[in-house]
Amino acid sequence: MGSQFFWGIIAGAVIVLIAFLIPAILQITRTAKAAEDFIRSAEGSLNPLILKLNETVERTNRVAAGVEESVGHVQHLTKAIGETGALVEDVNRLFRHAGVFLSATSSGLGAGIRAAFGVLTKGAVEKITSSK
Repeated sequence: MGSQFFWGIIAGAVIVLIAFLIPAILQITRTAKAAEDFIRSAEGSLNPLILKLNETVERTNRVAAGVEESVGHVQHLTKAIGETGALVEDVNRLFRHAGVFLSATSSGLGAGIRAAFGVLTKGAVEKITSSK
């Protein structure tokens, strides 16, 4: 009789366990179904957003490539402007040196002409006064 009592207690425990497990299993099933529905809904909402995000990233990459190309052009332009500025500075230096040379030459030439004119005038005056 002790063994029947023992089997009766085990059978009762199994029945109580099943009575608690069935509602828990049903709740887990409903929760899993709700989670699956939520994931499908979220996926449906997120797919268009992900597509737009990909388009935005592609556009941003194209704009960045265009900016890099423009920066390259600007660098070439500034280099050319710098070289032009150096060339203008060299030409300016050449004109200054040529101007100093021409100024010195013309001053010497002017002094020579003045001296020659003075000598000729003095000689002509002496000739005129001696012929009188």
